[in-house]
Amino acid sequence: MKKERDDSALLSLKITRIMKITLMLILVGILQISATTYAQEHRISVSVENGTFYDVVSQIEKQSEFMFFYKSEEIDNDQRINLNAKNKLVSEILNEITKNNNLTYKITGKHIIITKAMVNSQASRKITGVVTDENGEPIAGANVVEKGTTNGTITDADGRFTLDIADRAVLIVSYIGYNTQNIPITQKNSYSIKLKEDTKTLDEVVVIGYGSARKKDVTGALTRVDVTEKSTIPNVNPVQALRGSVAGVRVIDTGMAGADGTIQVRGTTSITASNDPLIVLDGVPFSGGRLSDINTNDIETIDVLKDASSTAIYGSRGANGVIMITTKRGKTSKPQLNYNGYVGFSDFANMPKLMSGEQYQQLRKDAEVYMNQELPFQTIEEENIAAGRTINPWDVIKQDAPMTEHELSISGKGEKMTYYLSGSFTSQKSPLVGDQFKRLSVRANFDLHVTDWLEIGTNSSFATKDYSGAEANWGDAARLSPYSSIRYDDDGTLRRLPYGDGMVQNPLWNVEMKDNKEISYGVFNNNYMIIKLPLKGLSYQMNLSNNLRFKDVNNYTPAYNRDGSSWLGSGSKEHQFTHDLIFENIVKYNNTFAEKHNVDVTLMYGYEYSSANKSTLSSNNIFNDALGFNGLGIGENHTVSTTAGKSAAVSSMARVGYRFADKYMVNLTVRRDGYSAFGSDRKYGTFPSIGLGWALSQEQFMKNISWLDFLKLRLSWGKNGNRGISSYESLSTMDLARYVFGDGGNTSVGLYPTSMANPLLGWETSQSYNLGLDFTLFNSRLSGNIDLYSTKTTDLLLEVSIPSMTGYDKYLTNIGETQNRGIELTLNSENISTKDFSWSTSLNFSANANKILHLSGEDLDGDGKEDDDIGKSRFIGYSMGSNYNYVFDGIWQEGDDFSIDKSAKPGDIKFKDISGNGSIGPEDRMVLHNNRPKFTMSMNNMFRYRDFTLSFLLDLRCGGYAANNWINPGTEYYNRCNQLDLPYWTPENPLNDRPSVGYSNPRSYGFYEKLTYLRLQDVSLAYSLPKSLIQKLTLNNVKVYVSGKNLATWTGWHGWDPEHASGGRASKNGPLIKSWVLGLQISL
Repeated sequence: MKKERDDSALLSLKITRIMKITLMLILVGILQISATTYAQEHRISVSVENGTFYDVVSQIEKQSEFMFFYKSEEIDNDQRINLNAKNKLVSEILNEITKNNNLTYKITGKHIIITKAMVNSQASRKITGVVTDENGEPIAGANVVEKGTTNGTITDADGRFTLDIADRAVLIVSYIGYNTQNIPITQKNSYSIKLKEDTKTLDEVVVIGYGSARKKDVTGALTRVDVTEKSTIPNVNPVQALRGSVAGVRVIDTGMAGADGTIQVRGTTSITASNDPLIVLDGVPFSGGRLSDINTNDIETIDVLKDASSTAIYGSRGANGVIMITTKRGKTSKPQLNYNGYVGFSDFANMPKLMSGEQYQQLRKDAEVYMNQELPFQTIEEENIAAGRTINPWDVIKQDAPMTEHELSISGKGEKMTYYLSGSFTSQKSPLVGDQFKRLSVRANFDLHVTDWLEIGTNSSFATKDYSGAEANWGDAARLSPYSSIRYDDDGTLRRLPYGDGMVQNPLWNVEMKDNKEISYGVFNNNYMIIKLPLKGLSYQMNLSNNLRFKDVNNYTPAYNRDGSSWLGSGSKEHQFTHDLIFENIVKYNNTFAEKHNVDVTLMYGYEYSSANKSTLSSNNIFNDALGFNGLGIGENHTVSTTAGKSAAVSSMARVGYRFADKYMVNLTVRRDGYSAFGSDRKYGTFPSIGLGWALSQEQFMKNISWLDFLKLRLSWGKNGNRGISSYESLSTMDLARYVFGDGGNTSVGLYPTSMANPLLGWETSQSYNLGLDFTLFNSRLSGNIDLYSTKTTDLLLEVSIPSMTGYDKYLTNIGETQNRGIELTLNSENISTKDFSWSTSLNFSANANKILHLSGEDLDGDGKEDDDIGKSRFIGYSMGSNYNYVFDGIWQEGDDFSIDKSAKPGDIKFKDISGNGSIGPEDRMVLHNNRPKFTMSMNNMFRYRDFTLSFLLDLRCGGYAANNWINPGTEYYNRCNQLDLPYWTPENPLNDRPSVGYSNPRSYGFYEKLTYLRLQDVSLAYSLPKSLIQKLTLNNVKVYVSGKNLATWTGWHGWDPEHASGGRASKNGPLIKSWVLGLQISL
């Protein structure tokens, strides 16, 4: 049944409201703003010989935008001044001319107020001090103020200050880009004050692709993940560090040890092509690599590029967002040695409760009544019932699950070279028997400044991962009768069929009966060279990157002979090798003209090459198990299969950025890509973008809003491509076929075509718009951004059915359109900040809606509307991932009128007659809902008290539905399955929301449940040992921490976990796991 509906109506209403709020904020903000950074950055030169106070003031006003206010009677104009200040901060000059005149000053915006120094009735004294950053470098222009007074000064070029203050005073020391400190004054007269950089400031530099930029100058939607805040969380895979950290980014764990999760940036735009974001490692696309290859502790920053203005620079690979990972480099002149390690354990985050033995017996009796037939127990079950023996299936497949990681790194920075070296070992077992992961990784980053104009360097890593072993099948465990027997009583060996017959295999069968070795090796290396050319701001960079991956998968199943089942051994050996090469030439130009005009140009030409090879050897009827998979040669029915493929791409790119007076920004990008996988006439695509930025807070008409620190409006448009198909999709491919002529005859091998060529196959193209607002309020106490986006994807890569007379049943072509819209909100707040205690909060909110606009364009039923693809659950005007089924209308009860569904009986599901024809049939199906959330939200709170730090992250998903066959008590009763401990319909308990235990579900209803959940995702408590103690041990830092992941989930979903909707008995993903670790960080 077709139905027109706009799923995004609710989202559009929300967007409208947010836009009204945004416009209101802009209108209010148009009144005024302060310019606090001007006094800290503007330098002038003043030369006065035997002059007066007025002479100095006059020169300052002529060379700056400052205006002085003072009372003439308070100024001693007879006092002579000799001053020769060159390129000095205004504050330094003011310190010089007021120190001997009994005057003081206060800078408010661009106004300087000179007053007579107040005579304090309290006892006062003079103190001196120096203000530095974390590296010991002096901070010039820092504000030093006596708390509760106007008495203050500003540090000079060496970071030094002198100030007369009252006894028992408190100094407030502040500087833009650094955290403010409150310093209680003791008996000392000299103070050394170290300010910590505020990493959330808009002046921080972020990675934008083939370069970097100040965050406040960026015109696209970009978010940086604070990796340092996650250093005490056991993130075995960097994917886990993104969960709940970025608005619009959804990460789904597989639940398997060490496995890569699924990442989506701003929802789904493609139906069949890839929706995975591009991973860029140290400035180079990490082609074919796995995030599980990377040690999380090696990562310095993660930047997520989300809109087309940011991602168009990567052209055909940027349609699904870009994740920029930058690894650590050396920072300090002294070598720094760091250790980070933890030990811990994990468990199932949630274990669904199954029926007990007594409940299961009653279930079987109720099924016999409903089905009106006898359902006898198996012999094994009867023996266990008589003996009173039961099993808990989850105990059968559960193992002890320790986890540990040890990482050691050394880094440093010399006059010519910086270096970072690290090695780590990770071992993890999941609670699922047989599931384990080991990783050994090594990293070496070197940057060498050969001359003033030449820099070379390398970023290299090696990782080996071991996934050996076969895990238990938790899908089979979910089917076990509580009266099953896992092992034989006589010798304890494993039963293949835990209760005699049926389709339920022992969930431990592969664990104990198969020998599986799966080991991979990965080598990533990027060598670069940067040449500074004679023209100021002009440079050339070359990148040469190689990514090599090797993988061996060997399996062996030994001979077996028991209870009528018999076979000889069988095995296989598989070897894989892939190679990705990237060669890039980059020219950059960056220069500022007349202090206000900044031009940034980047040009790039690159080449990519990828190859993959796989060979597999197998045999069976191996009569001796001694050699395992190394004895394939003594078997029979040998098969050898090989596959190989390669692809190539060329790219050229130009980006031009212009910034005027830090107020107006424009970025223009165009990239042209060619990719070998597409048809001969469609191999090249061009992808332009434009991004505009307007720093409203820098405008003259907004200069006096005391609570508004920064406000910037962003607008961007761009096109991206999606090349997420295999290497030979546009060509007709061939495969092997074997045929035996006659009984015992010779075997012949032939080739036959398996797919139809399409020389016109080309890119999926996404066109995106983004409107954003960045803001910082209340002296940096509150900051964040709002983004609205809309993406339309055309020329979808879809398979279309064709007449079988062609020799094929389908082929891949460009057809169809989708739309994807959403809103994102990020807020960061400093709620409380005192000397001993602070509390900060980060909140991310995102809502996303997509729908299919067009599919094949056909109207085969002649109703004047484009046809849906019901078989693949694709419906025009509805979301991808829609659920199409009958409409649940309760449970049939005794005494009801069964005329619309004459085959039903009490205890069956009742469906609505949508068509109104008086009966239930396929025409009564409709789109019910979809599996996407209405919105997601996460909130991270961090509390610091002296040397203790506590943080916790809450993750919320609201909305979305998925089929959950586990809540249908009868769908798999032919397997004599156990069921969840949930009530069901009986004549004595006539429920109206759950059917009878024997209901066979003849109409394949999905039994949908809501996917909403609230999860306590990350918790960490850390303690840093006092400096006075660790300095005696010649250490820089020692931190002890305890942390946990996925500790609690509140949901109405029945099953393992709603995140990947694994509520049924399928074993595609492992159950979500929770973990606790105890860790130690040492720096020396």
